[in-house]
Amino acid sequence: MTEQAHETKSPSILEGIRVVDLTTGSFNYAGRLLAGLGAEVIKIESTEGDPLRHWGPFRDDKKNIETGGRHLHLDAGKRSIGIDLDSLEGQTLAKNIIGNCDVVLESFEPGYLETVGLSFESLASSHTDLIMVSMSHFGQSGPYKDYHGSEIVDVAIGGYLRLTGEPDREPVKPYDDLVIQHTALHAATAAVVGIMHRDNTGEGDWFDVAAIDAALFLIGGPTQSYFFNGKVAQRNGNRLLFTEPQYLYPSTIRPCLDGYVHAHGNNRNQDLLAVLMPDIGLEPLFDTPMGNADKIDELMDLWLSTRNKFEVVRLAQELRLPFTEVLTPEEILQDPHLEERGFLVNLKHPLEPNLLQPGHAALMSETPWINQRAPLIGEHTDEILQTLLGIDEKERAELRDKGVIE
Repeated sequence: MTEQAHETKSPSILEGIRVVDLTTGSFNYAGRLLAGLGAEVIKIESTEGDPLRHWGPFRDDKKNIETGGRHLHLDAGKRSIGIDLDSLEGQTLAKNIIGNCDVVLESFEPGYLETVGLSFESLASSHTDLIMVSMSHFGQSGPYKDYHGSEIVDVAIGGYLRLTGEPDREPVKPYDDLVIQHTALHAATAAVVGIMHRDNTGEGDWFDVAAIDAALFLIGGPTQSYFFNGKVAQRNGNRLLFTEPQYLYPSTIRPCLDGYVHAHGNNRNQDLLAVLMPDIGLEPLFDTPMGNADKIDELMDLWLSTRNKFEVVRLAQELRLPFTEVLTPEEILQDPHLEERGFLVNLKHPLEPNLLQPGHAALMSETPWINQRAPLIGEHTDEILQTLLGIDEKERAELRDKGVIE
């Protein structure tokens, strides 16, 4: 694996932009993206560290809040300063740091920042071109804005949850924080748009990014199907969802000799599927493929059961059939395509000498993606306070003694 793929000599896209990151959990993904694009991202976290640091996985299952897998990934490229925002001195420090920054990312419950003197209105009164991006589960307005939320709340009320799982069973939550990270992607986009707007007009802006909106954004097709035709999309397991029967099948996950493949051959590819799996009786079933889905699965499974997944995908792709393997973690780390693109990178970390993690979100021809490790708690506290605020060593020591900084 490489430390930086596709090296470029140009400045990064967001070089010179300074961001304060007040997010927690998977909302941290927004700052991680901006750091990769070259922004200086200052993570203001509690003196005990962001709760994200307590999320695994941990090497050998031994908890260390400096080396949790989620933190290493979602905080990559950031600088850390530990500040107690419950103290007046901590609030003043945060406000002064923000005064030297272009963008604020935050994911507190609506109204919290107002209680600590860091609301957009308060900050923008003296920092008129400030860009703030607020992420929350329900948004900054509306009757649900004060509800407590979580990933499963977001996918449920946003409509996504109802579409996942088997048709005769309860809905199944998608893996991990899919919607929250999608929310953070919206937030990173908003931050870049805010920078463009500021550069064009001199004005700041406040962006309200809600996770339930992001969930609905992901399921526009089923929503429009109901809006256009009154049709309610139903859970369909591994099979395609809600389109007309002649377009539906097969597009599914099926077992083979050594794992699973995504088997795809809908109405555009049925002739090629018959070439891939000849003489097993598929052709007569293609007149109404969704109506014959169980029988198609049965016939495909017999053919797939004697072949390994890489062989199946190679044969299918030679015919331009969009099959793919379902890869295991070990296979992902050995994948030649990811290797050639330099997606997985080795980074130097004081507590993790062999740290491998995802690198770029995009390869750019003229500007670099910045790959740097995640920070230790308060690793950059002294540097930030000295360079941005001119706070000397003696004053920093006093602040530490009072528990204001870490």
